[in-house]
Amino acid sequence: MTLTEVRILSRGGQGGVTAAKLLASAGHLSGKFVQAIPKYGAERKGAPIFADVRISDEHVKTHAPVIPGNTHSWIVLEPSLVDTIPFDEIKPGTLVIINSQDLPSFLKEKSKLKIGKVDAVEIATECGLIKSGTVMVSTTMLGAWIKASGDLVSIDSLIKAVEHQFGKGALTEANIRSIKLAYDKFEFIKN
Repeated sequence: MTLTEVRILSRGGQGGVTAAKLLASAGHLSGKFVQAIPKYGAERKGAPIFADVRISDEHVKTHAPVIPGNTHSWIVLEPSLVDTIPFDEIKPGTLVIINSQDLPSFLKEKSKLKIGKVDAVEIATECGLIKSGTVMVSTTMLGAWIKASGDLVSIDSLIKAVEHQFGKGALTEANIRSIKLAYDKFEFIKN
């Protein structure tokens, strides 16, 4: 069984839970079995939160949160949360994608991990994805994850999930544009 476990780190109000639901929906549309498991904590805007996603070729029997050391991928919407990743627990080859112009220097020392970045704030701002003063980078980061994961879930499935979530209109078009731009602009760092 091929099981991929993803943890999305964000702050309340940034769209981390929505990103988990969209990724699970895209996985389902790609013919996979999926779960989205949000963890809210304080449930207030700005509070750190995480949401887990499981994507599998077979039925997923466990319903517990993802164990950090078992994750395939970390998607970090808020760069200030990078230091909450338990780097000494995660296995070599784990994918870590960060919304950032410049990565913290200590990440360059993590040569056993696949670390990449995309400036999701710039892309989302360019696409007009701003809600109540907050730049919404969730779909942008999913576009980067699809590229980084080697299209584990298809970009077309993610676009269909976005269309289903947001309906027709300018918001949907802006999200689709941000997904495509992030897919094109994502880059792995060189260790």
